[in-house]
Amino acid sequence: MRLALLGVFAFCFVVALAAADEPERTIDMSRAFDSGTRRESAELSPIAPDPPPLSEGHQWLLDLRWDRGDVWLLGSRRADARAPRETPRTMGRFALELYEGPALIERLRFDFPLLGGPEVGDAGGDYAPFPSQKLRTRVGVLFPATARGTRLELWDRGTGTRWSLPWPPLEVRSANKAGQDAGAAKPSKDASARDL
Repeated sequence: MRLALLGVFAFCFVVALAAADEPERTIDMSRAFDSGTRRESAELSPIAPDPPPLSEGHQWLLDLRWDRGDVWLLGSRRADARAPRETPRTMGRFALELYEGPALIERLRFDFPLLGGPEVGDAGGDYAPFPSQKLRTRVGVLFPATARGTRLELWDRGTGTRWSLPWPPLEVRSANKAGQDAGAAKPSKDASARDL
């Protein structure tokens, strides 16, 4: 029995010596998994992608007005849905963005009625005033009433202008019935567009 055990140890020693003589090298598997297709250089966007949509049973109905280049928050009220509603992903010139610190939590794109303009990309950029800029129009936007978030911004993707909105919104019925506005949204410090 001792002789068999001694033979096993000797065999393991010989195998270890044989393995020590092999040169150490890494295997590059990138060539094995490469399909051989040519890679195009992708242009990176300075705009963060849309986050996964929030699904909330409670929504904020924000009453917004476009008045000759200025945005006004006329009122806001909480709307309760029968079932949780997922934030729709659509395209539009304007976007409501909810941030928690530097992280984007939610983005909802929309358009003001009758406010036309040239095609705009997410990067903003050159924007020539359009005749409808002198328009006065209004829209109601449903935004998820989440407990998350620290700041809400309205972004005009055409000009790059950003307006800060209160978060969470105050439950204020539209003051327009009394003939006064609830308040104007103010451009944030980092507004990059020229005045309209």
